[in-house]
Amino acid sequence: MPDAGNVRRVFAFPDFFRTVDAEYPKFFEVGQHALDAMHSVADRRYENPEPHQRAILNLSMLAGVAFVEVVTLTGNGLGSGAMRILRSLLETAINIEFFRLRPEAFEDYKEWYHVERFKEFEFLRQHAADAFALLDPQAVTNAEREMTRVRPRFEQERYGGAARLRGSWSSLDLGARAVATDFANSYRLINPLASSFVHETMYGMLRHFDAARDENRIEVPPTLRWSKEALSGAHHVMVKVVESLGRTFDVAPEPTVETLVKEWHYAWPPPQENQQAREPEQPAQ
Repeated sequence: MPDAGNVRRVFAFPDFFRTVDAEYPKFFEVGQHALDAMHSVADRRYENPEPHQRAILNLSMLAGVAFVEVVTLTGNGLGSGAMRILRSLLETAINIEFFRLRPEAFEDYKEWYHVERFKEFEFLRQHAADAFALLDPQAVTNAEREMTRVRPRFEQERYGGAARLRGSWSSLDLGARAVATDFANSYRLINPLASSFVHETMYGMLRHFDAARDENRIEVPPTLRWSKEALSGAHHVMVKVVESLGRTFDVAPEPTVETLVKEWHYAWPPPQENQQAREPEQPAQ
């Protein structure tokens, strides 16, 4: 990126892409096809789609953006960051299929908007008075009114009879929605690992170490670590997004889902028997 002083600023580690490309040539040969297939369905014109279908269409496009983000981060040697995006991509894909199977659930998803907006305004009221003063008073009034309207929809009865606002738009947690949408295996494989990077628990922090190089400090980018998990996981989830999207609109993606599945297996063959799952290495105390 040149500026007025003819200085070229370089972001991240663009030269590292050659290393990633050489490590996963089959993925870079076929991975783009999952994105092409999504757009082959999403970019069509649909007359009067149902509300849940519009959500599915746009969530599928957001999934495509997340897929590109995963590739961009891994291409720059930032696999741990890509794992965080993978966690978001997984949840988006599960919700897409959930809305396809249970269109009525979209109403909760839609109405939860008012809960989040009300909470945002209340936070500003309590902790950022100057910013709250800049809000349109009518917008605040509308948020309060809508919150009053939707609150009973999301309240749960606690022990003793007291009502409590639940913590999410759905009464089912993500794991339960994964089971309901045939994402159980994907969820079990991806969510614990990806979430450990999101929350940087001790278990997650230890995944950044390469004790053979330095037992006292995490490995810093660029690195190939976690790139395979991020790319293969995102590729897998994106294929499932395409399948859900195509079924939603009864349109055959191009390439077909069957082709995409074969390409995933081509790009990510099973590991050799002597290869074991990577466990976090505990640094010296």
